[in-house]
Amino acid sequence: MRSLSRLLLAAAVGAAVAAAPAAPALANPACGSTITASITLTADLTCAGDALIVGAAGITVDLGGYTIIGNGTGTAVRSSSANDVTVANGGISGFALGFYGFSSKRQTLSGLTIQGGTAIRLLNAQDSTVLATTVTGAQVQVQQTTGVTLSGVTLDHAPLAAFEANSLTVTLSGLTDGAVSIGESNSVRLTQSTFTRAPITYSAVSKDILIQDNTIQGATEGVRIDTTGTGGRILGNDFTGNRIGVRTKVNDLATISGTVISGNTFTANTAAGVLFEATTVTGAPTASVSGNTFDANGSAGGVTDRLARPVADGAHFATPTGAAITVAGNITLHNAAYGIFADPSTVIDGGGNDSTADPLGCSGVVCT
Repeated sequence: MRSLSRLLLAAAVGAAVAAAPAAPALANPACGSTITASITLTADLTCAGDALIVGAAGITVDLGGYTIIGNGTGTAVRSSSANDVTVANGGISGFALGFYGFSSKRQTLSGLTIQGGTAIRLLNAQDSTVLATTVTGAQVQVQQTTGVTLSGVTLDHAPLAAFEANSLTVTLSGLTDGAVSIGESNSVRLTQSTFTRAPITYSAVSKDILIQDNTIQGATEGVRIDTTGTGGRILGNDFTGNRIGVRTKVNDLATISGTVISGNTFTANTAAGVLFEATTVTGAPTASVSGNTFDANGSAGGVTDRLARPVADGAHFATPTGAAITVAGNITLHNAAYGIFADPSTVIDGGGNDSTADPLGCSGVVCT
């Protein structure tokens, strides 16, 4: 009897379980919702205007491989004054603003694909990271920030604008058919990335800019240093097929004092590997161009310096007498005109420069 009772009880429980309705699938939040706990989307989310508003710190918005789709207005994910927020794993398309992070710390964007509008805007943000994310046809803005890192990012027709962006790092990334503009920013690091038709410009009281170990190719000017960009270092990059690899164009050399261009390879840039121009010298500014290789630059020419002279050289200096620019240890070969061109007494010959098969050899420095 006891065994029979157990069997009847088990059968009753099994029947009750079988009769219980399945738990309903979790629904996506409604458009315009304020999110106060971590969520995972279960389907695409289509919104007119704002989609999701982060309303608490420490949460994750997991797109679950789905896409938030807009109608050209609003913001896909807005995070204001919320620290430690992560947005990951999916797509954002068709919004005026993809992700807006304002006045927040330690925000992470990871594994996203963003199209249209302004893809990412970080404003007054600290220690935030964008990882393994692709942006197409949209701008990325980093403004009034400290410690932002972009790593493994692909920007396609997607300019990067950094203003008052201190300790910004872009590494292991690819930028194509855009531009990088850096203004009033200190300690920016662009490293181990490929910039294709994506010129880099830094100016406007930017200090300590490091551009190192990149491939920079196909731009009108691979790197342009404008007024008040002091202490910049351009090291170990491969400049190929630009019109000009690196160009400075300033009134007073003092405004870019401390510039170092060293250990780079400049190959087949159609006007020059380096075009270094300054009009006046105030105080005792210094700069150096050393240890670079200039190979087959200047084939198309078409550029003139500030004194209306043609530029078709490895390195071309149009600087005033007394400019303390040290030129040393450079190797030049097969450039269209000069390996190195400078007027007498406008640069410091640091020795060790070598010219091979440059039709006009070197001017202003001695080349062996």
